[in-house]
Parts: sequence; C-alpha cells; structure tokens
Amino acid sequence: MEYNEHDVDELLRENERELGRLAEAAAALREITGRGESRSGLTTATVDAAGRLQDVSFSPRIMRLDAAAVAEEVVQAVRQAQEDQDRQARAHLGVPMDHQVSLEEIHRRFTDFHESFRAETAERNDRMRRLAVNDEWD
Repeated sequence: MEYNEHDVDELLRENERELGRLAEAAAALREITGRGESRSGLTTATVDAAGRLQDVSFSPRIMRLDAAAVAEEVVQAVRQAQEDQDRQARAHLGVPMDHQVSLEEIHRRFTDFHESFRAETAERNDRMRRLAVNDEWD
C-alpha cells in the first residue's frame, strides 16, 4: 500500500481530533452533578458525577419533623439528585431515557469506547511507522 506525506498529515490530524473528542467526553462526564429535592421540598441534595453525595441542605421547617421523617427526606432528595445526574450522563452519551443503564454500565461503555479508541490509535500509529520505514528507502 502506498502512502504519501498527505496521508501522514491526515492520520495525525485524525488522531488529534479523536484524542480531543475523548478528552472532552471524559471531562464532561466528570463535571456532571445532579441536584434533587425531597417531595416536600424541605431537603435538597447535590451529587457528583459518580453519584456520591456532595451537599445536602434543609429548610428551617425540617425541625418540625422527627428523625425518621428527616432521614426519609434526605433519601428522597439524594435519589432525585442521582436520577438527575443519571439523566444528564445519559443525555451526554446518547443513551435513551427508557433504556435502563446503571452508572457501572455507563462506566463500562466509556471504558469500551476508550479501548476501541486506543486500538484505532495504535493502528494509525502502526500505519505511520510503516510510512516512516518506507521513507527510509526513498
């Protein structure tokens, strides 16, 4: 197979574009936070990209509730925040809302995408090495 300087330049540009896309996707997923509120509105919660609780806040009226009710308020708000985070991640990855996907599945898909990208990059780099070897004989 014959390659020319234009082919090498195009391969390099393609590698750079793909690396940029992968970095942007990873950064965007890491930045997603979810926000949720309990049904009563007395409690709000924020979770990070992994669904871990980052913040919880209470309305002053929460003091009227007993401990069990406060606990339920927190659970509701955190679940809503995690669902919000999940919706945003699905939207970013293009996963339909009616398709049940866990955070682990999203992580697995991203890992699969990353591995596929790595394999394609290795193939491009191999093609560039072959070009370099062919140039040595010219």
